Amino acid sequence: MAPDPMSAAENQTEHYPLEISGMVDCGALIAAAKSLPPMPQSAVRLAAMIASHHYDVRDVAEVAAFDPMLTLRLIRASNSAFQAGAVPVATVKDAVLKLGSKETLALAVAGHARPFLQRALAEYQLEEGQLWRHSVAAAGAVECMTAHCCTVIPPEAFTAALLHDTGKVVMARFLDIKILDMIRRAQVEGGLGPLQAESQVLDLHHGEIGGILAQHWKMPEPIVKGIIYHHTPEEGIDLVCYVVFAANLLAKATEASLAGKPIEVKFSDAVLSELGLSLEGVKNLQSACLSRFVELSAQFASR
Repeated sequence: MAPDPMSAAENQTEHYPLEISGMVDCGALIAAAKSLPPMPQSAVRLAAMIASHHYDVRDVAEVAAFDPMLTLRLIRASNSAFQAGAVPVATVKDAVLKLGSKETLALAVAGHARPFLQRALAEYQLEEGQLWRHSVAAAGAVECMTAHCCTVIPPEAFTAALLHDTGKVVMARFLDIKILDMIRRAQVEGGLGPLQAESQVLDLHHGEIGGILAQHWKMPEPIVKGIIYHHTPEEGIDLVCYVVFAANLLAKATEASLAGKPIEVKFSDAVLSELGLSLEGVKNLQSACLSRFVELSAQFASR
């Protein structure tokens, strides 16, 4: 069972105003998540197909071929500077073969989610495009894990990582100056972490809202759980949750390195065990994520 934020606050300080919880109507938050445009059917079908783990590349190509915009994105991505070969890719099937099924799904989902993730979110101190870059970096980290972890990484984890912070887009609409101050005080005076503080003040955190949004978009359960529990993977009881948790931290490390402020990623023994990763492997993985982010940035640059 997850720790009770109320109890945690009581143990930390006598000054924290516990009566502030639930400052936002949860029903309004959920309604806002469900008000966003639905995911294209091609993305929904691809997500279900790939989550089933029973599909053929021809099936993936067939679904993609019926979506003109996705077809264009796939061909552009497969002919990008980091993917281009001697012979240009001209068909959906060749593009899917070159990029892979999980990248095909991610491009289908990204085409819909990117406009939301590109927005500046001052409430989370995120400039325009910053959340999108973080999302791409997290997806790239998942891809790198497939080569560095002994555990087989589920293909749907790539999309879960890409969407893991979508809840912030919805949550930001409700975070006025008063509520932001309450969340800050919950952390400073109450000794809570950012996620606990959100839950304390709003009764929901951005992972839960992101999960509701993913359900609205008809994403498979592993993707939904990966989003909800990307900060608390032990509560999700699913490998995808651990993968997205690690991807989030690796993405932050990538962003810090690009900003000239490198940090070392450290995972708990439980996370290392779930991923089949050694301490030395984490260092190699962190380096690989930085290189892969540059490539994926070009691949996901095409609208």
